[in-house]
Amino acid sequence: MSKLYVHLHVSVTFSPTMAMRFLLTVLLICPLFVQAQERIDTLHWSATRRLKLSDFHGDPQPGQGISEFYYQLGYDVQPTLIRNRPIIDAYCLMFRNLSWVVESARTEQTLQYNQILFDLVEVHARRMKTKLIELKADRHFKDLAKQIEYRTNAELTAQVNQFRAETNGGNSFQALERWQQKVAQMLYDTPDMVTTYHQSDVGLGVFLGGSAMQPTGGISRTLNPPTGLVYSFDVVFRQYVLLLQPSLYSATIRDAFSQNDQTWNGGMKVSAILFEAGLGTIVHESPRHRVIPYVGYSLLNMLPRDRRDERYKGYSLVNHAPVAGVVWDFKLGSNDRNPNRASDAFWFIRAKLSYTPVLTAKSFSGGLLNLQLGLGGFSRPRRISYEPERTTLTFPGRML
Repeated sequence: MSKLYVHLHVSVTFSPTMAMRFLLTVLLICPLFVQAQERIDTLHWSATRRLKLSDFHGDPQPGQGISEFYYQLGYDVQPTLIRNRPIIDAYCLMFRNLSWVVESARTEQTLQYNQILFDLVEVHARRMKTKLIELKADRHFKDLAKQIEYRTNAELTAQVNQFRAETNGGNSFQALERWQQKVAQMLYDTPDMVTTYHQSDVGLGVFLGGSAMQPTGGISRTLNPPTGLVYSFDVVFRQYVLLLQPSLYSATIRDAFSQNDQTWNGGMKVSAILFEAGLGTIVHESPRHRVIPYVGYSLLNMLPRDRRDERYKGYSLVNHAPVAGVVWDFKLGSNDRNPNRASDAFWFIRAKLSYTPVLTAKSFSGGLLNLQLGLGGFSRPRRISYEPERTTLTFPGRML
């Protein structure tokens, strides 16, 4: 039984020649490190996949007994978006490439001795996870978690030493039977706190792209097609989508017209600010596509681009109107639903087509057909809970 940590800190000043030699040395030994990493072979604890003698790949060490079981006990913490509660997982694993059994002791009794050790490590991994779950996610979490890990390893080491002493290193058949039943009961009494994900009703999305509008009706004779930059913020509740979209356009007046005693001259460069607020429903969603028809309200405010020109001081044309459209998202990457993921998230290419009527002066009336294309992202975080799951080990016949 062993747990290995390696920490190396080196501070060196290099001359150019030394630096070149060091670089060549690194290039030569890097493949050796890669090969060493590739040889690391681990096995996670399982109630159904029990140890086999073929799992012990290490070379026996003379004078170290008949077998040695190398394990690691640890935990992982992942942040989440909801209530700042982290996802916690504890694990225990066996290093198969380091663990060994001498040839003369490759028996069922030796195998069961090491299996009890493995089960004992799993018991303490579960206890550690339960304690970590109870911690508050604040600035003290990291320090408290380290203390829990330290105490868990100390308690495990003490119990492993007791087990080895009472079983005489696995040589006492009766003691092994007692410990087998004892550890099996400990596993049952210490349920595995299984991390369970519950999809949130709320999701958030953003979109950035380009837009081109095609005027229709009388406005098509007055205004050249505007082009611009569009932003969008999506708030999703279940299947309903709130679209909030500000955008900025540039255009040129084609023919002069008058509105509210203001004359907009032909060739005049203008800027248009368009804001849309729409409510839609996701009518189709698959791993590759999402379709959202929507209706809402639009506010168009057209201004002279040169605001310093005294001729156009105070010029503004405002249009309040309904808007209707459809959004089509093409999802990028693999988007199959994964029940063991902290969120449903994906990138997408969006195409959006909408129509807004323009209800102002007769010469500036009609509508705007708006086509948008760009890139966006969406995430629907998941709530997490921990469900206790008891483990029952069965032993057909006698243990050995």
